[in-house]
Amino acid sequence: MSNGVEACFVVMPFGKKLIPDGTARMYDFDKVYRVLIQRAVKQAGLKPIRADERTGSALIHSEMFKDLRDQAVVLADLSLDNPNVFYELGIRHVMSPAGTVLICRKGSELPFDVKLSRVIFYEYDGAALDWEEVERVVNQVQIALEDARKGRPDSPVHALLESVLRRAETLEPGIHVSPPRSLLPADSLEEYQTTIARDWVANKEPLESLTKQYRDRDVFGARCLGYFCLHHPGGLPVGTEDIARHLADAEQYGLANRLFDELRSAGLLSTRGLLSYATSFSEVNGNLAGASASLELVQEALSRTASQYPDPHGSPAATLAYALCHRRTAGLRHWRWQLSRLPQDLDSAIEAHVIATTFIEECRAAGTFDHPGFLAQSHLKLMLLLRFRENDPERPDSERHRESILSIHAMPGDERSGISYLNWFQVIALADAGSAQQSQQRAVSTLATDAQLRNEANYWDIGRRQYRTMRRFLEQNSRMWRNRSLIGTVAQLLQSGEGT
Repeated sequence: MSNGVEACFVVMPFGKKLIPDGTARMYDFDKVYRVLIQRAVKQAGLKPIRADERTGSALIHSEMFKDLRDQAVVLADLSLDNPNVFYELGIRHVMSPAGTVLICRKGSELPFDVKLSRVIFYEYDGAALDWEEVERVVNQVQIALEDARKGRPDSPVHALLESVLRRAETLEPGIHVSPPRSLLPADSLEEYQTTIARDWVANKEPLESLTKQYRDRDVFGARCLGYFCLHHPGGLPVGTEDIARHLADAEQYGLANRLFDELRSAGLLSTRGLLSYATSFSEVNGNLAGASASLELVQEALSRTASQYPDPHGSPAATLAYALCHRRTAGLRHWRWQLSRLPQDLDSAIEAHVIATTFIEECRAAGTFDHPGFLAQSHLKLMLLLRFRENDPERPDSERHRESILSIHAMPGDERSGISYLNWFQVIALADAGSAQQSQQRAVSTLATDAQLRNEANYWDIGRRQYRTMRRFLEQNSRMWRNRSLIGTVAQLLQSGEGT
């Protein structure tokens, strides 16, 4: 950019467009560009550029695509629901995880997907802009642009998908497309990780000391430990299951599943390990066959539990063991219904969640279940599944699931991550009920607590995968939220807090 000034690419209609309200009034977008957008962009230290201002190239779409991909900041005006603008916004959200600012005229009803993002609204009748309104909006847009330059995540595509671009695919024999280095999966470093693991084996390093040094350092170190277990002479060392579960938590499902399978074949996989294997297996095998196989693993764990504890309520330990199995069953049956959308699978998911909720509540009363977020999640899922069964987001909550969610309190000994999940599910329940102020206050408070918690090694999941998972949960159930606008605000807060 000339004079070293960074550009802001502006996506919006050009000229005057008919307002589709039957009044024959026109909407002057060029005035918005001149009076609002150009001023805000310049005050943010950027240079505004629209596609119609590009000269010297007949390849307009090529230049536009490059701007959507390469410019650090893009501003889009969504007024009048122009399809070209939404098309370009979709391209931008795929190509860039950050740097996008959205504005729109007040009174517009935006689709739910866009409500997941922050939108600055301005008042405009299509012809005259009020001076005070201009001052207010210019200031807000300037702040948003300055914030966008910092790279804060704002793309719902990148937030809801673990990996936006698919891995390398074969186009023709011998011709491959490689993803950018930044998108290479962790297992692309398998050769190096295996070399390190073999070196540890040759030096007879004990797994216990290696685990203390490398397990929580980063994903690379954890994967090295996984290969160390696989190449360990004389079979899998003690502590392999801990490594497998940690890899699954770190979303390294392929390597985790290799370890789980080896442990299961050797008769060394515990009941808890079987439950972890079921979840990890389902992440890799995202189809109905995978759901069935995962449920078989949970059934194996439940059979073991029944052999060890014939009476599910005979002791606190027995009830807890059954609660863990039924919670995992409920999650997988829920997922199976999401894949099949069959009424019988929906009924099975509801029944499984009812059983899981009952066991977890009994454990909470006995002080043996230290993750209150799972109980809140079960109630919230049940409330939504019942709405899906009746296809009615306004279905009365006669089972009082929302009340149950809001009445859950943290207890001494609870996992701190479990408390974070509880807080967010309560935020969602409040937003769904239309309690804007309470929902936002609790969300802001939880964001602050999570920001401190995530700096501790044992809570790497907080504010990272946790927030992505919750945003995906909000999106998957978008049809059944009572207050979509407030739910969109929660999604936006989750996105703003991710990775900060």
